Amino acid sequence: MIEIEKIRVRDVMSSPVTTIDGNATAKEAAKIMIETGYTGLVVERVDEEDAYGIVTVKDIAYKVIAKGLPLEKVKVLDIMTKPCITIPDYYDIKYAAKLMAMTNIIRLVVVSDNKLVGMITLRDILKPFVK
Repeated sequence: MIEIEKIRVRDVMSSPVTTIDGNATAKEAAKIMIETGYTGLVVERVDEEDAYGIVTVKDIAYKVIAKGLPLEKVKVLDIMTKPCITIPDYYDIKYAAKLMAMTNIIRLVVVSDNKLVGMITLRDILKPFVK
């Protein structure tokens, strides 16, 4: 039997993470998502004190396409979620799952010493249980 409290976020997270500059366009973000297969990109911080942001396929669909806005004119910083929810890499995946359930999200940005080290999704949390 798998002991969920012993599995750390760092053990199942995706790393390295694909990032994007907040001044990039929604079109550029969509292109990166298509090329990588990722449905969310971490938006780079301006400096060490700045919070991480996240832009997702849903952001592009709901905030740009559904409103008929031109993908090449809308900046990522105008549609991203910031601050996004982060989790330390040493937390267990049970806590990560609880945090996702409580906030109704499916991905968390993973940090270590306030630096980006990965991303964990609901799919990542389930992987140890379906091997």
